[in-house]
Amino acid sequence: MNKNLNYEDIIHGIDNKLLLQTTERPDSNGALSRNKEGYFSVRFQMGMSKLADIAIRNKRTDALQEYIKTLEYAFDHQNPDGSYKLILPKNVTNVPAIDAPTKGDSVSAIAFFGYSLGISLNAIEESGWFVNKNDIPQIKHDLESYRSNIDKTLTYLMDHENILRQTDADAPNRLLFDAIAFYTLGKYTGNTKAQSLGIDFLNLALSSTNREEGYFIENGGWDSSYNGVAVKLGLELFSILPATHSSKDLLARRLACATKWQESRILASGEISTDGNTRVYPGGESFLGTEKEVDVEKTIRTFYYSSILTDNKKYKKLAAGVLDYYR
Repeated sequence: MNKNLNYEDIIHGIDNKLLLQTTERPDSNGALSRNKEGYFSVRFQMGMSKLADIAIRNKRTDALQEYIKTLEYAFDHQNPDGSYKLILPKNVTNVPAIDAPTKGDSVSAIAFFGYSLGISLNAIEESGWFVNKNDIPQIKHDLESYRSNIDKTLTYLMDHENILRQTDADAPNRLLFDAIAFYTLGKYTGNTKAQSLGIDFLNLALSSTNREEGYFIENGGWDSSYNGVAVKLGLELFSILPATHSSKDLLARRLACATKWQESRILASGEISTDGNTRVYPGGESFLGTEKEVDVEKTIRTFYYSSILTDNKKYKKLAAGVLDYYR
């Protein structure tokens, strides 16, 4: 796995049509996903990182402007302590089968947002196109104006790291969201303690792999949806870490095994098999009252990233096969 390639390199390796088709546009307020029906949770702003990917990949100022709008919307709902408002809609509170959110759920929601915030801010800041573009002073000013909000977000997550350790212990994909949130926000703000926390969470995730078959252990077994999520996140972190970082060799080995296992779950048709899954399968877990479906895009990104980082065209072919099946 090439240690010298960075996040921008792997973003350029994604099928551009896929990137454009899977990126949600914010509404006029900057809201994304379920927040468009009225603010619900900051976790539903996660799609903003794809806007940053589009901006960098296609050198699009309009995507950056929309990205700024999504940040503004999120920070408008931030509390003084760095947390974010949670306003449950009636279609959630009136359903007995949907459990009330716990403190762990609330902190995890902010960690999901922190992942998207951190990875996108670093990608933008390190983009040669953005750095050398001199005709967007307002965008650059706006990004700088949010430094206090970003600092408060990171401080809140650091103050609640033990809750994340407990809540996400059995879900390595979530530990990797946490790892990237801490590491990238720490990198962006110059907080070395946060970066070290990111590596701690990475190591927790890597300890939750099946050594014989390679997959990330979710809920005590394998899951072809969440393994795809975990590998995608791990490859992103691999591209973000410095080339000489001491964690990269172990990370590369575990990701190679987990990617190989994910490949074994792809049927000849391109479908991602859910046989034997512990979480996502017909009759499996639900989220806010809706049964979860396989997170296809994460597996596709896993294979595109792998194609670039290993210079192996078979992964690009695998990505195309999965994409064709679910198109």
